[in-house]
Amino acid sequence: MGKKLNFTDCMGFCIGQIVGSGVFVLTGVVMGLTGHGMPYAFLLAAIISLTQLIPMAILGSSLPATGGSYVYAKKLIGPSAGFVYLMIFVLSQVLISTFALGFASYVAVIFPGVSEKLVAALAILAAAGVNLIGLKTSAKVQKGMVALLLISLGIYIIFGMPKVNWEYLTPAMENLMPNGPMKFLRGAVMLSFACGGAKFLAENGGEVENPGKTIPKAMVVSTILVAVFYALVGVVAAAVLPLDQVAGQNISVVAKEIFPAPVYLFFVIGGAWFALLTTLNGTLSWVTRGLQRASFDGWLPKSWGMENKNGAPVILLGFFVVVGLIPVITGMNTTDISNMGTGCSKLSDLLMVYACFRLPDVLPEVYEESTLKMKPQNLKIVMVIVFIVLALSSYVSLSGLTPMQFAGMGIYIVIAVAVMFLRKSHFQDADLAKK
Repeated sequence: MGKKLNFTDCMGFCIGQIVGSGVFVLTGVVMGLTGHGMPYAFLLAAIISLTQLIPMAILGSSLPATGGSYVYAKKLIGPSAGFVYLMIFVLSQVLISTFALGFASYVAVIFPGVSEKLVAALAILAAAGVNLIGLKTSAKVQKGMVALLLISLGIYIIFGMPKVNWEYLTPAMENLMPNGPMKFLRGAVMLSFACGGAKFLAENGGEVENPGKTIPKAMVVSTILVAVFYALVGVVAAAVLPLDQVAGQNISVVAKEIFPAPVYLFFVIGGAWFALLTTLNGTLSWVTRGLQRASFDGWLPKSWGMENKNGAPVILLGFFVVVGLIPVITGMNTTDISNMGTGCSKLSDLLMVYACFRLPDVLPEVYEESTLKMKPQNLKIVMVIVFIVLALSSYVSLSGLTPMQFAGMGIYIVIAVAVMFLRKSHFQDADLAKK
C-alpha cells in the first residue's frame, strides 16, 4: 500500500464526491419537481445527509477499515448481512452512470451534435484508467479538480446573485411545492444523495492517516462547506429565469444568461466538466473496496480482489465500469437512475444504522476508544431517529419507479440470494484468519 491519505487529501476526496450530480446534473430535474422551492430542497437534503453521516462517522472513527461498510455489517451484524449490504450497494451504483451522462450533457453544450452516449462511456473508461495508476495519484488529480470546480461555483454565485428575482423565493405554497409535498420530498431526497457523498470516505478507512479523527472531521466539514455552496447555487438556479425556461434543463441555461461568453466557457469546462469528473473519479477510487474485502472472505473468488502494482483491484474495477456502462448503453433516463440509486443507497444505509446501534454491545472496548463516543443509550436513541429518516427517504425515492423497474430489481435480488447460498460455504473471515 502506498502513502496514506492526509486530511487535505480526504477533504479533496469528500468535496469531489459531494459536488457533482446534485448541482450539475439533478438541478433541472429537481426544479421540475420542486419549482422555485429548490433552494429549500437543497437545505432539507443537507439535513438528511448530515443525519446519515452520523452512523458512518461513528463507525469510521471506531473501526477504520478498507471496505468499511461491508466490514461493519460483517463484524457487527453477521457475515450474511455483509453480503446483503454489498448486493444492495452494487445495485445503487447505477448512479455511476449519472456522473458520466451529466458530463456528456455539458460536453454537448460546447460541442452540439456530439454523441452523448459515447462521451459518457469514454468518461467512465478514463476515470477507471486514472484509478489504475493508484489511489494516491487519484487523490492528487482529485484535489486539482476540486479547486477548479469551487472557483467556478463561486463565480456562478457572484454573477448570479444580483440578477435573482427574490419574489420567486417567497415562502408560499405555490413557490415551495407547486407539484405537491410528495414531489418536493422526492426532489430533496434525490439531492441528498449528492450532499451525502462524504460518507464514502469510510470505504477507504484503511488508507487514511489518523482515521479516528480525520474521517469524521473531513466528512462533516466538507458536507457543511458544500451545503453552503449548494444553497447559494440553488438560489441563482431557481430564481433568475422563469420556471418554464429552467425546469428539466442543466444549469448551463442560467449560466449563459448571467455570464459573458469567456466566463461561461470557463464555468462549463472548469466547473461542470470537472465537478462531474471528480465525482466519477472519486467513486471509482473507493467503490471496489467492499467487494474486495468480500473476495478475501470467500464470498467471491479471491482472484477478483487481487491488486495491480499500484494498489488497484483490476477485476473489480472493471466490474463497476460495466455497472456504470449498462444504464448508458440501455438509455435509462437520469431521473429513473437517480431514484433507483438513491433509494437503494438509503436501504443499504439502514444496515449501517443497525450496525452502529449494535456497536457498544458487540465491541464495547472499540467503542470506548471512539473519538465520537456518547452514552450507549443516547447512541441507540439517535440511531432510531436516523433509521426512521432514512427509511422514509428510501420509500420516497423508490415509489417513483415503474413496475418494470421494480421487476428488474426483483430479478436481481433473486440472483443475489442464489449467489449468497451458493457461496456461503466458501466464507471464511479473512480478518480472523490473519490472527
